[in-house]
Amino acid sequence: MTLSVVIATTNQAKAERLRSLAAGIALTLLDASSIASPPEVEEDASSHLGNAIRKAVVWSRAHPAVALASDGGLAIPALGGDWSSLITRRGTGGEVSDEEHAARLLRRMRGLDGDERAAHWTEAVALARDGALLGAWEASGLRGRIAAAYRPPANSAGGFWVGGLWVSSVSGKRHWELSEDDLAAEEEPWLALTPLVRDLLGRLAA
Repeated sequence: MTLSVVIATTNQAKAERLRSLAAGIALTLLDASSIASPPEVEEDASSHLGNAIRKAVVWSRAHPAVALASDGGLAIPALGGDWSSLITRRGTGGEVSDEEHAARLLRRMRGLDGDERAAHWTEAVALARDGALLGAWEASGLRGRIAAAYRPPANSAGGFWVGGLWVSSVSGKRHWELSEDDLAAEEEPWLALTPLVRDLLGRLAA
């Protein structure tokens, strides 16, 4: 029987990234629409790893499949206690457009310059089945800075607005402009997590 994996998010951009983790593996991917009422998860853990685990466990209880979940956020040290990577989305207004998320963050960073605009990304991924954790990992990277203006890619799926603000300190490129080699050099967290997740998914699907 083919392994079924539910993508545990309603965020389109995040779902696309999670689906990419399973590329080339013989399994059945199910999106959030396969669950009549996608579960609500309290994202109040003390780390991205904790939140990813919580999401995977809750979603795996709501659907008879392996749940693949993630949690990530942007760290901006210069904002101090007024900002946490754990509330990257909620901290800029929750359910608003990508453009508004970006505009609100830029307003908060008004007056910051040079190294004060330094930022990096942390991402965590977890898998669970029937409420039991199967595996979880966390990685950090993309140590760049926040640009002065928002510039997203054309035809963006929406949901990953940070990619239109983050700029490489080395090349000056936005996240969406980076090649695979660039992403590896910038220590893109998803690249570090991909082989770990695929290894587990491959073993589960065997």
